[in-house]
Amino acid sequence: MSAEIFNASRIRRNNRNVWRAGLFALMLALLTGGVVLAARALPRRGLVTAALNRSDSSASEIPAIALTTPKWTIRGALSETCTCSVPCSCNFGEGPSPHSYCYPFYSYEIRKGNYGDVALDGLHFGSADLQSGHHIFIDERADAQQREALRVIAARVIEHASDKDLEAKAKEIAPQVRYAAVKQEYDARRNHLAVAGFGEFAADYIMGLDSSEPLIVRNNTTWRIRDAIKAKTSIYRVHVGKDSIDTKGTNSNQGDFEFTDKTDFGTPARWNCGACAMKAHGDKSDKGECSMKG
Repeated sequence: MSAEIFNASRIRRNNRNVWRAGLFALMLALLTGGVVLAARALPRRGLVTAALNRSDSSASEIPAIALTTPKWTIRGALSETCTCSVPCSCNFGEGPSPHSYCYPFYSYEIRKGNYGDVALDGLHFGSADLQSGHHIFIDERADAQQREALRVIAARVIEHASDKDLEAKAKEIAPQVRYAAVKQEYDARRNHLAVAGFGEFAADYIMGLDSSEPLIVRNNTTWRIRDAIKAKTSIYRVHVGKDSIDTKGTNSNQGDFEFTDKTDFGTPARWNCGACAMKAHGDKSDKGECSMKG
């Protein structure tokens, strides 16, 4: 073989070796890079998946909560009376007096309030809690959305329903709720409540020693109002179904409230104002009839 042919053959072999080495290096680089990219992609994929899972969970849970229990706030005044003498011993952590029962009649006037996007300004809701149970009323001026909102709020405030049971309780009471004209008045000396189809009461505040300001009980044990003005009724007449009250000289409370969906309303008092205490505890010694003259 001549030197020229030998050199040409060697050059071709060298070129093939270089090409193979380059191809091998390229494949190795691609393989190594792919492994690194895959290693990096796995945790990122896990984080993305977890984020998506959280997003899906939020999407499925938060709107449902928002639809069933929107945030709400109401501020205004409570006007209330009951069948107890002045002062109502229930307000001091004791049982009713002088009777074995306490039957209150009350209204919440919402000066400013909202249930989600639903405005509740100027509306009322309340109840006559009698021997036969709670007789809840809602201001007849409320439109369909406002009525739905006030039923939920009434279930929380009056029925003490928990977050878990709130929607079910609101649906449960809906057929029994009555829509009525409500007239709730109060000033520096007296209060008055009249609810069409239920009844009315009027009371004069009990004035202090200097006769300039009324007596106030702070942080009472029954109503979620900080300062309760004590008053004495001149009339208290209620007639709902078989329950009838016609009396006077009984306790009345007047005070401002501020409630939200986070307010803890606890559970009904042990003597369960609005239902005969003896009946609630199985004591038959006093029937605690609701029909009475005072």
